[in-house]
Amino acid sequence: MPDYPIGRWNWSDELGMWIYPEKDENGNIKYTYQVEPPEEFLILTEKLEEINQKLMKTQDPQEKMTLFEELMKISKEMNSMRKPTENKC
Repeated sequence: MPDYPIGRWNWSDELGMWIYPEKDENGNIKYTYQVEPPEEFLILTEKLEEINQKLMKTQDPQEKMTLFEELMKISKEMNSMRKPTENKC
């Protein structure tokens, strides 16, 4: 299995699913697998599509720059998606 960055969701073309590696208290790597994309990925993808549509329609250079910066910010968020924290009692 390839080395995946720990503590964030990763897509595996080889397995065709999402993988979330994390270290347990003993330092062992535990993997979580899921076929459906993480909810955060779906939300960010929708935001990307909305901003991209605005970018395509606007003619104002300043607005284009602002929208492009928003796209870059969302792209960075997508590259560091974490698992939602579980409520532990």
